[in-house]
Amino acid sequence: MQAHRLIRRTFSLAGTLLIAAGVAAVPVASAQATVRPGPAGVLAGTGVLNDVVTISPTDAWAVGRSDNLANPRTIIEHWNGTAWHRVMVSPALGWLNSVAATSAHDVWVVGFSGSKQLILHFDGTRWRRAANPAVGSSSAILASVAAISPRNAWAVGGTSNKALIEHWNGTSWKLVPNPPQPVPPFLDGVAGDSAKDVWAVGGLNKPLIVHWNGTRWRHVPSPGVAGAMLDDVTAISGRDAWAVGSAPHGTLVLHWNGSAWHRASSPAVRSGAALFGISGTSARNLWAVGASNGLVVSAAQPAGLGVRAAGTAPFSSSRAASEPVILHWNGTAWRRVSTPHPANGGQLIGVYAASRHNAWAVGCTKNFGNPKAKPLALHWNGSKWR
Repeated sequence: MQAHRLIRRTFSLAGTLLIAAGVAAVPVASAQATVRPGPAGVLAGTGVLNDVVTISPTDAWAVGRSDNLANPRTIIEHWNGTAWHRVMVSPALGWLNSVAATSAHDVWVVGFSGSKQLILHFDGTRWRRAANPAVGSSSAILASVAAISPRNAWAVGGTSNKALIEHWNGTSWKLVPNPPQPVPPFLDGVAGDSAKDVWAVGGLNKPLIVHWNGTRWRHVPSPGVAGAMLDDVTAISGRDAWAVGSAPHGTLVLHWNGSAWHRASSPAVRSGAALFGISGTSARNLWAVGASNGLVVSAAQPAGLGVRAAGTAPFSSSRAASEPVILHWNGTAWRRVSTPHPANGGQLIGVYAASRHNAWAVGCTKNFGNPKAKPLALHWNGSKWR
């Protein structure tokens, strides 16, 4: 994502987003505050959670931002098996879009601070800011990160005029050449099931899909869906990958069968609905999350980028609240699953499936653009979300 994901995937008006300059100091965990869930997984405080990763039943991380869209502050929360604790890091000013981990001692988070991309790393003890490669642009955003191994991670996003792909080789982050891009370039999601099978998706007004085969990135044709965009992707195997997003008339789900991408049927939600996150553990267990309405489909801005938190972005705090949406794939069909609804509505932006009996979905109450929105974290225990 997603200014997706809505900007998780989240993207901001590159080059024009009015965000205070980020602090350059190395980020260090400075404080923790227990954040206990309220009704329907609502956490204390204000803010939006854009993504989540689960390492074990007693170890999960969720990231996002608080305050308004123009002056966001970074949020990192940690689950210890009993409660969520908010962890303060520096820079405090910024927006965190995505989190990935290979172990409890190797956690990556990406986003932006000021006008530059932001990468943070947790080594099991504390958070540190990683050096960013120069991108040759006045503004840059990282929307998604995927960790294949401790020496192999990918981050994607965009600048004001091109998609952005960066790679971690175990020592440093490096820019990687982009393949030719036939649509407005912005990458919102990245995922891989091996070092030679990595997918990245995005686009503005038309889906963009690229693939890494271990040697180079190349563009892969996608079903022609005018006005659509992709916000997230997950890879189960070389012959099984899924991507989700939004189209003019509702949710969008695409499937890779090993030779081509095809549009898959998904439950009717309503016009204006979107899917922002997807995660799975097998060919018969995948989750996709999003929201039913209250969204504004982002359009290409003069600066070349739209604000999003997953492909579409609710900019206005006065818009009607939307409903969280959760879909499940059982190997045969996608079905909508009963979801706890906060009293004032809400949106789900990120999801992570650790097993058939353990998954987290995160987002916010009200809508993404509302400065009074509260963090939302729902858990799947194998029988229901709560």
